[in-house]
Amino acid sequence: MIKGVAHIGLYIKDVERSIAFYRDVLGFEMIHRFTSLEGNLMAFMKSGNLIIELIQHTVWMDRKDGLFDHIAMEVLDIEAVSSALKQKGIVFEDEIYLDRLVTEPGVKYQAFRGPDGEHLEIYQYIDGGRTEKFR
Repeated sequence: MIKGVAHIGLYIKDVERSIAFYRDVLGFEMIHRFTSLEGNLMAFMKSGNLIIELIQHTVWMDRKDGLFDHIAMEVLDIEAVSSALKQKGIVFEDEIYLDRLVTEPGVKYQAFRGPDGEHLEIYQYIDGGRTEKFR
């Protein structure tokens, strides 16, 4: 059966700009890069157990199906990561939000946008409080 998420595919407009953003701003490592048989530019970026597949089509396509809302990236110290990202030019959509409805003792998150408008979040479980449901 399903073991977990293998990667998240993300359509982007400029592979070089997106590689630089995920590498230089968010600290991802590029683990593989190639041009597909169709001529699409592809790059796999990894941070921890999260792998994002960046896909630049030869012609930009506005997608109407298969949309996702956001990618939440787990961090250990949201305040420190938020501060570091602000120093790198990230503009957050709001302040850090504390949500006690997701799990006890709660989670903190803060949203921002990637270079093509993709919705991203930094996300911290309070006191390492991942319940068994979220492991």
